[in-house]
Amino acid sequence: MNRYRPLSAAALLAAALAVAVLPAAPASAHTELKSTTPAAKSTTTRPVAEVTLTFTGLVKKPGTTVAVTGPDKTSYSSGDAEVLDRTITQKVDALPVGAITVAWRTVAADGHPMQGSFTFTNRAAPPTPSAEPSPSPSAVPTTAPPTSAAAPTPVGQASDDDSSSSPVVWVVVAAVVLAAAALGGVLWRRRRSGT
Repeated sequence: MNRYRPLSAAALLAAALAVAVLPAAPASAHTELKSTTPAAKSTTTRPVAEVTLTFTGLVKKPGTTVAVTGPDKTSYSSGDAEVLDRTITQKVDALPVGAITVAWRTVAADGHPMQGSFTFTNRAAPPTPSAEPSPSPSAVPTTAPPTSAAAPTPVGQASDDDSSSSPVVWVVVAAVVLAAAALGGVLWRRRRSGT
């Protein structure tokens, strides 16, 4: 009979430990990544504007980062990640075609830090920037070089053209006056000598 006492004591101890541990097991479960959009290892044929991560429990905004990189190792994350309850949303710029890597880091509501990464394949080509059409020759307005309008000449002041031609005019006037004076002198002498 004595040999059964240690077994029963051990069984009681094991049962007591099981009772103490089992109720605490669900409470100590940590928050985990539940799903992503786009899904990990999936292929998308539509343009992706944002990446969404959904967790099994609440997550905190402080300490949350999401880095979305393309096959060229360039970051396509646009702004900071947005956190709402169990969801993290990261806006992205137009993604290149190829393998896209999403590396994330966040903190659960109980303070437990979490991080991870996943990849998906993007088959949607980014929109090509539309080149501005060059204007056709007929559409280009032809503007004549500006002509300088002649400034009005103030009253009593000669214009540049007048000033440049005034010596010639004065010479002609003086010649006419001298010729008239000489002719007048000749006529006056003839009259005088005729008397």
